[in-house]
Amino acid sequence: MIDVIGIPFETSENFLRGSALAPAHIRWHLWGIDRYSPYFKEKMPEFSDLGDIWTDFDLDPESRLNLISEKLRERIRGKTLFLGGDHTISLATIPVMREKFGEFAVLHLDAHLDRWDNFGGRYSHATVMRRLEEMGFTVGTFGYRTVGEGEYIPRFGCELGLCGLKDFVESFEKIYLSFDFDFFDPSFFPAVSNPEPMGFAFKDLIEILKTLMGKLVGIELVEYLPTLDHSLTCGTISAIVFRESLIALHR
Repeated sequence: MIDVIGIPFETSENFLRGSALAPAHIRWHLWGIDRYSPYFKEKMPEFSDLGDIWTDFDLDPESRLNLISEKLRERIRGKTLFLGGDHTISLATIPVMREKFGEFAVLHLDAHLDRWDNFGGRYSHATVMRRLEEMGFTVGTFGYRTVGEGEYIPRFGCELGLCGLKDFVESFEKIYLSFDFDFFDPSFFPAVSNPEPMGFAFKDLIEILKTLMGKLVGIELVEYLPTLDHSLTCGTISAIVFRESLIALHR
């Protein structure tokens, strides 16, 4: 059975706040969607919800990440779907998952590279992939549509598109998916902190999930801002993404 863990974490460096509310909102929206997926032709599998991991917002990000990592070591049992929170949670989820599963590649779907060296500090949503690569992780970033000051173009990835994604996936036995909701075009999913035009459609994510089946060890869904979701449409979409992600993880 797949485990679900919420990490309502965000730092003060976010342009707009609210991603810490996302785990609760995604769970709430699950009540309003069907369990059957017309894309995979099957029902969402049963899952075990292990609750949320909270940390004191007054602590510095590195201390909070260390506490989250300690708690994750106690809770992670196998394949896991994580609900962020902002993208900083990757600095806890991904290293601890490596302790559990051994080496894997990280497929990073995001409008941003997240490779600043310092963005209000070394530990923030804009520095995570740089820090992970410094830890020895192989990260492929696809769909990015902006490059920040001091960021570098990664070895694996594709600007403005998904070229090479299948080759990247086929090169590794195990994959961890780090999915930022700003991967989607903001006209479709506006409830994110840093929207970028020329994004992707829901069908693109479905095709990627199908490509990943049989390889996934974990998935994280990050950067949904309920505070901007005035029509509640994005919450419903995020719950559907949860459903499809759970099915892909279960395969």
